Amino acid sequence: MGYKGGGKTWVEPKGLGWVALERDWEGDLLPQDLVAEAGIIGDGFKVAEPYTRASFGGYVKVDSKWLFFFPDQSISFHGIKGEKLFLLGDCNDWEISSRWELSPVKGGMQLWVEDETLSEFEEFEFKFCTEKGRWIDPHDNFPAFPTSAGKFRNAWFHKNRTGKDLVEFNLIEPRGVIGSEKWISYRPEGSFGFSFDGEYSSFRIFAPRAEGIELLLFEKTADSISQKIPMLPKDDGSWFVTLQASLKGVLYKFSITQLDAQSNLFSKEIVDPYARAMVGRNGPGLALFPESKPPGKAFNPPPIEDAVVVEAHIRDLLANAPCALSDGDRLGFKGLAKWLTSKDCYLRKLGANVVELQPIHEFDARTKEQYHWGYMPVNFFSPASVYSSSSKNDASLSEFSQLVDAFHDADMAVVLDVVYNHIGIPQHLINLDREIYCSTDSSGDLTNHSGCGNDLRCESEPVKKLIIDSLVYWVEVFDVDGFRFDLGELLGLELLTEIENELKKIKPGILLFAEPWSFRGRLPVEMNKTGYSLWSDASREGWLKYAKNQSGKDLAINLLNDDSGNQNHRSYQSLNYLESHDDYALVDRFRDLGDWGEGDSLPEEVVRRVMVALGMLMAAPGVPMLSAGQDFLRHKQGIRNTYLNGDINALNYKNLQVFEEEALFVRKLIEIRLSRAGHRARYPHSDEWTLHSFPVFSESAICYGWEHKKTEEKFWISANPSQEIASIELPESWSSVAQQLAAYGFESFDPNVVNPLSFYWAGNI
Repeated sequence: MGYKGGGKTWVEPKGLGWVALERDWEGDLLPQDLVAEAGIIGDGFKVAEPYTRASFGGYVKVDSKWLFFFPDQSISFHGIKGEKLFLLGDCNDWEISSRWELSPVKGGMQLWVEDETLSEFEEFEFKFCTEKGRWIDPHDNFPAFPTSAGKFRNAWFHKNRTGKDLVEFNLIEPRGVIGSEKWISYRPEGSFGFSFDGEYSSFRIFAPRAEGIELLLFEKTADSISQKIPMLPKDDGSWFVTLQASLKGVLYKFSITQLDAQSNLFSKEIVDPYARAMVGRNGPGLALFPESKPPGKAFNPPPIEDAVVVEAHIRDLLANAPCALSDGDRLGFKGLAKWLTSKDCYLRKLGANVVELQPIHEFDARTKEQYHWGYMPVNFFSPASVYSSSSKNDASLSEFSQLVDAFHDADMAVVLDVVYNHIGIPQHLINLDREIYCSTDSSGDLTNHSGCGNDLRCESEPVKKLIIDSLVYWVEVFDVDGFRFDLGELLGLELLTEIENELKKIKPGILLFAEPWSFRGRLPVEMNKTGYSLWSDASREGWLKYAKNQSGKDLAINLLNDDSGNQNHRSYQSLNYLESHDDYALVDRFRDLGDWGEGDSLPEEVVRRVMVALGMLMAAPGVPMLSAGQDFLRHKQGIRNTYLNGDINALNYKNLQVFEEEALFVRKLIEIRLSRAGHRARYPHSDEWTLHSFPVFSESAICYGWEHKKTEEKFWISANPSQEIASIELPESWSSVAQQLAAYGFESFDPNVVNPLSFYWAGNI
């Protein structure tokens, strides 16, 4: 049909643009959103004239009748002047009849049809056909039905698309990068956004190429502007206004007036990039200025070497949480904070000491109820309004702060998954200054190395300041313990290094993780001079291949020996994982061993191989990360990308009973990892321990031990991803080290045997 996200956008010569919606326009912001998603700037949105709409889509409703219309331009284009033209479709069994003949009129040919004639149809396909049997395809850009053969297109009638589904707009050609170079290389100073000193309220924004800016104050709703106050420019590129009044909690926006490529003025309303809270993705912002937490009360996260991370989405955790929560509480910060007070909370019982929350910055969900992963941010300072109990006050700030405190009370550090490589819809920063804030190519088009079509210009000094100010804010005000940078390659080594330096001044133990890649490439090897832990695709793919018995033992030995191909200086610089929110769930990657449906039990072989993989993950050097629900074999029904599918992503806690043995095994692995027995995995290059590799008569099974140089402590692991029993030659001094710490796949224990599809961790504590 051609619709994507609710409509289709195209631009014709002379700067005229169109948005065809899959429903009549109700005056909402959907057309503007679709234009922004197309990477263009538009203005002057309005419903197209009836005959214009009919020229594109073939019909329009006028009063109580339907007008089917074919314009003179199309008659000339198709060379059918003087021929009879008929409407054919499901409405008349696709038969030529004089009843359905179009009549010549000024501007084209038309046919009026009474509403009652089409009353039985919700929708139908149709086409215009000449008396000589020549079929006329619908307009190339207007959405239409493909025929069953897929070679032709039919026009599409729907009674709920009466003609108000076509919106026209004026294309605004951006001014371009010329003139922005000075400001891209200039780092603004001072604070931005709203502030209040007890007597005066101040607003400040960086917009060096703006022709004028007004502060918009709202009465009580986002639609009722009460005041428009001109702001004053300064030589440093900022605009400001100071008012002798307390405006704390007031709703506000900025109206930016700029020049386009032809030096014409146009204006856009935006939310303050430094707004501390927002009334939804379109704003307005709330004039709030929260104070920093006292330094003495800051939570100390575990050293990165001692971190065990669990990645989680707030709504995935809460949707089926076995606790008494209201429907509203299950949508956000407040509900998770309540659940964390219970000792039976899943995250508490799992035992991980770091939670990595999928994005909680204000993102582009259209409604509070819409499920969203959050990777389309529209503001870097505001907690997501859809996760708060109210978007009209400071609830998002207080409730997120209480959530962080609840995690800290549970001895869990809080890491935020943050997206500073692109922006969501609406594109407030593009409307503020497209070239200063977003990357463009040699043709002036927005670059797409993020896959989202509007990469942030992370080498721009104003962008660097915005990002660093945001990160500092989350640490100082909310006591956040770290960050995971989505597509970190787009931020670059220089900015990531500066971020680390600035944040460690505030919280020396800050935890920093990053994806080392983007669609442009990977971060340079010099990242090993930083304190970041980078997501490891080598670990993800390596342990999967080992658990499937596809790689032999050499790969496993390399990973256990912390052999990262000279990419890392320290083991913690590798964040090891087998599953994350993105891509398939780990269990689904074993579907080549036998598929299963939503309600089917998992094949025993799959369950056992998954546990072998998790055992090796926890025993390996580096920082291990689990995805929430991975311990009870969560899967996503074989669906690879579930970013908008909350029903699929929601954790099913009933499986904690179905896979009770497996869940307890994973909890035990985490406990061992964080104990003395896991010291070698956390600090693989410690001089305290001697590493041993014992002979195993198998192509894939392994047995490793580590021994303290001064004490009698010994620990060893064995793993076997094959279907055959493997024999081990353990020295006599090690055969007695049989105190089981964690085991999977062993009905009985023999220190000289590794059972099929099994993992064993033993010690003499």
